Amino acid sequence: MEPLRFESPVLERSRFRFAPGRVSVRPGAVTVLMGANGSGKSTALRVSAGLAKPSSGAVLVDGIDVAKRSPWQRAARIAFVPQRTAVAAPFTAREVVALGRVARPSAPERVDAALHAVGLAHRAHDAFGTLSGGQQQRIALARALAQLEPTGILLLDEAFAAIDPSETVAMVRLVRSVAGQGATVLAVAHDLALACALADDAWVLRDGATTAFGAAEDVLVPARVGALLGVHAVSAAGAAGGRVLTPDYRATMPTD
Repeated sequence: MEPLRFESPVLERSRFRFAPGRVSVRPGAVTVLMGANGSGKSTALRVSAGLAKPSSGAVLVDGIDVAKRSPWQRAARIAFVPQRTAVAAPFTAREVVALGRVARPSAPERVDAALHAVGLAHRAHDAFGTLSGGQQQRIALARALAQLEPTGILLLDEAFAAIDPSETVAMVRLVRSVAGQGATVLAVAHDLALACALADDAWVLRDGATTAFGAAEDVLVPARVGALLGVHAVSAAGAAGGRVLTPDYRATMPTD
């Protein structure tokens, strides 16, 4: 049984219709979700977390409609890192990470381990609001890690967008390690090079519908990416025999 499965959920808001069809996100792997702005990526994560309820169809977690689970049951299986983390109270970084355990048994060692994993143990007692945007995003990831069980579901909505390249490398390694331990990871990304480094599988949405889903090596290739995402992409040899995709903006710029 797949931990996370989309059974033709339909969510209609204003003029947008989210209807991606049937897709299964496999455990022990990272699935990168891509698409233009407004294509339904964040909606996919929200319905996966039970934060939005489809009018028909369902998102199944362990075979059960996630919308029918209580918040406590969802928290036991699903950790979600949103695009932006807002903390209104004057919490320290460590207190924000500890919020990941609100619906779980207290585990101070898990909180400390998560802070160490994202490289911010030395900022544990600093006010969250004094951290940079990238550091706040890493704290949000640490909060999810403190919550997540080894075979849980991790949802990442542009979790690396504000993080420096050097730290992004460390966070990609961390997320891939979490998947390697058995977690099911669904991550939204815009950066093609990052997607290549992160993804085992790739899922592409356009206007709320699935246009591609499969192994990253089959989906994230220049010709297909160009058709799916509307950008001219080029491929280069990466480290350890891998391939890296990047947009070729000059290909679409007017020449003098």
